[in-house]
Amino acid sequence: MPYYVDEEYYNKEYCGEEIDSFEFKKLCKRAEELIEELTLYRLTPVAFLAMPEDVQEKVRQAVCAQMEYLDANGGADLDSGVGIQSASLGKFSYTGSAGANGSTEQPIFAPRAERILWPTGLTYKGGRC
Repeated sequence: MPYYVDEEYYNKEYCGEEIDSFEFKKLCKRAEELIEELTLYRLTPVAFLAMPEDVQEKVRQAVCAQMEYLDANGGADLDSGVGIQSASLGKFSYTGSAGANGSTEQPIFAPRAERILWPTGLTYKGGRC
C-alpha cells in the first residue's frame, strides 16, 4: 500500500501523465522508495505525518514526478542498473551514448523530483562554506 500518494491524488491533484491502473501501485511503491532514498531516509511514513503540510505537499509532488519519470523511462525496473545500449523499431533506431564515466546508465532520480524537494531541506547532504 502506498504511503504518500494514492491514485486519486495523482490523477486529480497532480494531474500527471496517464498511468495504467494495473501499473500504478508498483510504480508508486518504487517511486516512494526512491524518494526516501533521495532524502537520505529522512523521509519515512512516520516522519511524513509530523512534517508541515507544505512539506508533505512537496513530498507528494516529488513522488508523482518520480512516478512519471519511471513510467516514461522503462517502468519500475529503471533502477536495475542496466542502461539501454541500442534499440530498433521499424525505421527508428536508437543508440545510447556513454556519459563522462563511460556509462550509458540513466539516472534513477527524476530531475523534477529533485528540484521539487530542494526547498524542503530533505535532500541536503551537509557541508559548510
